[in-house]
Amino acid sequence: MPRALVDTTVLFAAAYRRDSAHEDALPILRGIDTGALPEAVILDHVLAETLNGLTTHAGHDAAVDFFDRIEENTRFHIDSLTADEFAAAKALFRQYERFSFVDACIVAYMQGEGIGYCYAFDDDFDASEDISRLDVATNPYRPE
Repeated sequence: MPRALVDTTVLFAAAYRRDSAHEDALPILRGIDTGALPEAVILDHVLAETLNGLTTHAGHDAAVDFFDRIEENTRFHIDSLTADEFAAAKALFRQYERFSFVDACIVAYMQGEGIGYCYAFDDDFDASEDISRLDVATNPYRPE
C-alpha cells in the first residue's frame, strides 16, 4: 500500500481549530482516513512535537483525544528511525540550515524507506531534492 509522511504542520493544523491552516489540513487527514489519499506514516518525533503543541494550545484532553484517534486508525502508522536513518538525520541537520531537527529526521526516514511524498505546510522541505512536498489533499499515486 502506498504511503506518505505527514508533518507536524499538517497534523497540528488539523487538530487545532484556531490554526490558520486548519481548513487546509482537514481534507488531508480526512482523505487519508477515507482511503482517497495514501496511508500515512507519522514519525515518533513528529507525534511528540504535535502532541506537545496540542497540550500547550488546546489542553491535555485534546492531545490525548488526538493521540487516541491516530493510534486507533489503521491507515496511520507511527514509526521510528533506524540507527542509520538517525545518523543520516544528524548529517542532514548539520548540512541544511533550513531544517529543524525533526525535518531532518523526516527527510532521512523518507530517504531510507524510499518514500517520496510528504504532506507538509513547511516549505523548508523544498530544500531536499529527494522528496516532494504536498500541501493539498491530492493523491500523488493517482494524479488527476
